[in-house]
Parts: sequence; C-alpha cells; structure tokens
Amino acid sequence: MATTTATVSITSSDLINGMPLSLNATSTLMQTGLTTGLELMEMGNHEIATGTEFSLAEALGTANDANWIYICNKATDDTYYMDWGINETMMGRLQAGDWMWIPWNMSDAAAEIEVEAQGGTIQFEYAIFKSNWTLPTASS
Repeated sequence: MATTTATVSITSSDLINGMPLSLNATSTLMQTGLTTGLELMEMGNHEIATGTEFSLAEALGTANDANWIYICNKATDDTYYMDWGINETMMGRLQAGDWMWIPWNMSDAAAEIEVEAQGGTIQFEYAIFKSNWTLPTASS
C-alpha cells in the first residue's frame, strides 16, 4: 500500500507588521494503529447551484478509524461561498478559493458531510481518505 503524505505551507510577509510568517507541516497519514498508507475512498469535481445541498459522503460505519477529507471551493467570484456541515449542523464556510483538510470520524449516520452553495453556482472538488475500504460483495 502506498504511503500518503500531506503537506501544508503557509507564508505571509505582512500578516503582522514587521513579523513575517512561515509555517510548514508535513505528515505521513497513518491508518488506525500506526500502519502507513491510507486509501483514497472517493474523489470528485461537482457543480452545485445556490441553495443546493450536496452530500459528499455518507457515514460508512467506520468508528474510530483514521479518516481525512479535503474540500476546495473552486469559485473565483468572491461573493460565492459554500457552507459546510455535519448532519445538518453548519460547521464553517469556504469562501471562493478556500479549502479545508480535516480529520473525520464517520462512525454513524449522523456523521455525513454536506456542502451548500451560496451566491451562485459553484464548482468544488473533494477527496476522502480512510484506513480501510471494504467493498460489499455481490449476493449470489
């Protein structure tokens, strides 16, 4: 299984006057229990109209596993934003061009992540990584 590494770099020369900021963090993503190599479960590019909700992924019953989710608002109009939440509870807002990378425990039906477009039709991308991905077998 391939090693999955996440890297984030944040720099600013003028965030605080006279104090430049430079943050760099790299982490090898681990499965539950320190085994390297998360699997990509799902990814996509979608477009949603204002007021439309989209469920990125429904809970899959993987309590206490290592899961990560990436979402990026690809809008270029600064009046277009996306509200995001977990099971009808708004957790935050992604302005045009914003992205997020969060750990996610998708342990029950109340853990699904939803996004809703505001201001206009928005294109966004997402990717979900998790420890284990077991596909259901076809019944014979």
